[in-house]
Amino acid sequence: MAARLSIRSYTFVSHTHSHDFHQLVLPLVGTVDIDTGRHEARGASGQCIIILAGNEHRFAPEKGSCFLVADMEELPSNIQSLQHSFVRISGPMQAFCQFVQKQLEYQVSPSIEKAMGECFLSLMADQTFLPTMDPRIARVVEYLEKDLEVSPSLAELASAGYLSLSQLKMLFKNETGKSPGKYLLTRRMEKAKALLVHTDYPVTLIAAQMGYQDLSAFSHRFTSHFGFSPRKLRAK
Repeated sequence: MAARLSIRSYTFVSHTHSHDFHQLVLPLVGTVDIDTGRHEARGASGQCIIILAGNEHRFAPEKGSCFLVADMEELPSNIQSLQHSFVRISGPMQAFCQFVQKQLEYQVSPSIEKAMGECFLSLMADQTFLPTMDPRIARVVEYLEKDLEVSPSLAELASAGYLSLSQLKMLFKNETGKSPGKYLLTRRMEKAKALLVHTDYPVTLIAAQMGYQDLSAFSHRFTSHFGFSPRKLRAK
């Protein structure tokens, strides 16, 4: 099973069709108003739009928009089980899609294209998909993620999302399942774990990048979160 990847920059105003293969549409630039045959909404960067084989779908792209499109005979099980046509993808997945765009626009190489299609499929199969996020909370999440070293106040987060404090607390929990503080902590620990495994950065540097100037405080928090210490992880 592999994905056939291509870059599309649609020039028509609106178009309706269907095909006998599944299709994933990932906006890179601009937006698209699309009816997948199951749901209708506007897709934008950071999303994956799922079109099932045989479903007649209609789309009207914004002028100048650009998309990574993956044609697939089979969908990974995590996508098959989704009830939504519009889901969010992770930041690293977005970065991979941008890399694919640069590579496909650079040269024709069947072997590289095949490898990228296989890698795309593996990455998508490993994604934890969530329904499209309220754009106000998406702005708050982006604000949190842009610098994990910083611990913004609730007032700053509310301002970033153009929300009141009560709206922020309610909507953020509804959209992410966590409070802003818990969300930030989880992202810090996940990023710290990745840096410990995949880099040789000193633990003190990783701690500082996660907002901890006190190494013992970072180690305690990491151990509490994962059940093992940063140094024990490094020793594996």
